[in-house]
Amino acid sequence: MPTGLLGIGRSALMTQQRALQVVSQNIANVETPGYSRQEAVLTANTPVRFPWGNLGTGVSIVDIARRRDQLLDTAFRDNEGRAAGADTRRGLLAGIENIFGEPSDRGMSTALDKFWSAWSDLAANPSSSAARNVVQQRGREVAQLFNNYDRQLTSMRDQAIARVTNTITQVNDLAQQVADLNGRILASEAGGQTAGDLRDARDLAIDKLSTLVGASATPNADGTLTVTIANATLVDNTTARPLTVRFQQPPAPPALVPADLDIELRLGTSLDALPPTGGLVGATMTVINTDIPDMRTRLDAMASAIASEVNTLHRTGYTFPTNVPPGVAAGDFFDPGSVTQPVTAATFKLLKDIDDDASGIAASTNQNGPTDNALALAMAQLKDKPNTVSFGGEQGTFLSFFRSSMTRVGLATSRATEDAEAYKALALQAENRRQEVSGVNLDEELVSMMRFQQAYAAAAKLITTADEMMQTVLTLKQ
Repeated sequence: MPTGLLGIGRSALMTQQRALQVVSQNIANVETPGYSRQEAVLTANTPVRFPWGNLGTGVSIVDIARRRDQLLDTAFRDNEGRAAGADTRRGLLAGIENIFGEPSDRGMSTALDKFWSAWSDLAANPSSSAARNVVQQRGREVAQLFNNYDRQLTSMRDQAIARVTNTITQVNDLAQQVADLNGRILASEAGGQTAGDLRDARDLAIDKLSTLVGASATPNADGTLTVTIANATLVDNTTARPLTVRFQQPPAPPALVPADLDIELRLGTSLDALPPTGGLVGATMTVINTDIPDMRTRLDAMASAIASEVNTLHRTGYTFPTNVPPGVAAGDFFDPGSVTQPVTAATFKLLKDIDDDASGIAASTNQNGPTDNALALAMAQLKDKPNTVSFGGEQGTFLSFFRSSMTRVGLATSRATEDAEAYKALALQAENRRQEVSGVNLDEELVSMMRFQQAYAAAAKLITTADEMMQTVLTLKQ
């Protein structure tokens, strides 16, 4: 314990010098992501008691405090996770919109219009082989569009699943970092001091976790943090539980296996699926498990309805291979599928006989009337036939159902865009409030530097004065 003028002066010099080091650290890290402003906590040393009173013994630094507000961290992470999720969902839904590219002269709406128009042209000239070839080509184009939509949805889903898998690897790495930092912080703060740099690294990792999976952190009395996602513990003290991505178990036969098996997250050794998470992963999984399957199911329902309606009507017609009555009963126009392999957007195609030879396309419903056009007219009128598609209580014409599906995606994209903008604004506000507490203000640091510099100079002057006094005493003894 320093005593006397020289001892007090020495403690003052060392303390102000260390305080200046803290200021220097702040200034050096003004642009460092995740850095929290540090502050030297000064306290008077324990005084020495004399018969005539207590005498001070100088100053010392008891801690390098880290300026951080847990409530502001929580608010920022919550809004940042929601913003990341909404922005991710917006991007993926916009990708679904781009697959269809409506309105477009190459989209489904145009292809269906051309298909029905081709039947109308055939009705105008029911004996024309050229008109039949056009009907064949227009039907093939509609089928190819359905096939292409399905392939692109599958490709998009595969890419999204790969993104989730890669992101979960990052999440596990970050969770392990937090667990390791918990252990290091626990050891470093055993003496009562704050491990500011380690805590900054841990908070930065948790910020990233909140963006990726909507993680939240709860402080413990020993200085560690417990990290949770979807109400489950990801990090507990120095232990991190890894996340894994799994496909749901397919249904047992004879049930049909859906084209899109849901993916799920499992935590640690648990066999139960984790509830929906937030952040980027949660939004991506929602698109994988809900939005893409919903769109594919709607396309499947539409493809099946077109095949069913057209085939049912086409089977009532007759073809005339030799242009001489009686005609031959027509079969299906599109491939009808089977019980185990029903018509879907992926399998939708012309019947092989029709695909190979357009002469199998019927225009007449009169076995003895090769110039009859009743079937072709009825086919053209399917365009406006009500309730040709039924899906989940929704009914409409082929075109209205397709446009309704596009509208649903557009509205969902619009809502996601609005959510992303709102949460980004909230996250920015939270970050600004957090920076008011934790951020480094150069003007404030310069003021602090001047104060400590002046205190250091005063302490140096005190030692000089003490030395002069001692020299005077020594001179008197001579």
